[in-house]
Amino acid sequence: MRARLSSSSFGLVSLWGRLGVAFAVASQLSLATGGLLMVPHPAQAITEAVAAKKLAVIPVFVLTDEKGTPLPIPRDKDLILPLYLDRTKAESELAAFKKANPAVKAKLLPIPLNVANDKILELNKQLKDKKLLGAVIPRPQDRAEAVKLLKQQGLTDKAIAEGLSVPVFFTRPFLTLNTPQGPRGVFFFSFDALENALAKIPDRQKLMPQAADLSAVLREIIKQKDDLYVFFPTPEYFKLVQQQGGAAKTPSPVAPK
Repeated sequence: MRARLSSSSFGLVSLWGRLGVAFAVASQLSLATGGLLMVPHPAQAITEAVAAKKLAVIPVFVLTDEKGTPLPIPRDKDLILPLYLDRTKAESELAAFKKANPAVKAKLLPIPLNVANDKILELNKQLKDKKLLGAVIPRPQDRAEAVKLLKQQGLTDKAIAEGLSVPVFFTRPFLTLNTPQGPRGVFFFSFDALENALAKIPDRQKLMPQAADLSAVLREIIKQKDDLYVFFPTPEYFKLVQQQGGAAKTPSPVAPK
């Protein structure tokens, strides 16, 4: 994958520093709000930092004011900061916010998911009074497809309702991407992206689509002795690269040999 986006190329400036004087952050993000957080654990073969960096190709969209300060939603004693995977959904929420708050000059800010996670962790060390919970918001259609697959995998409705927040898709055996470090198994945030990859694979019936929650996927990545997996960039990632004049060649997963 040639295209790369840094936190600065997403337009991330000092917004989190400004937010830090006002809000507190939880030490972990609730499954109930669709959250994700890499929290310290005993030493693993693959560190949290390595695993989290793999999320750099997954942009999320955050509602902010004109200065780039995030606009969280009060919920009970906490504050929820939605991190939208889908730009269309984020734009809809932005329009609704502007209608309800015409005096606020709100906008959308794209941020790599790993950067958002890191900044939330940093705030957690600084703030005390309230909790800011980051909630990763997937596309409804991806959740629906994940529910179908998980039921096929034998999970109950109760287990799915309690454990599925951010759906991630893959195949058994794994589709792989050729990287400079060698072939890596691929996880997809979009069911459409998985289907598009499978459409190019001969004998695709030998590959069984599967689903899991992102938290489970990250645990699987971390516990491996070797670095075995990557996340497939989302469509929004490629759009952002192209908007900034970069070369956004879509990588092609291949079937296992």
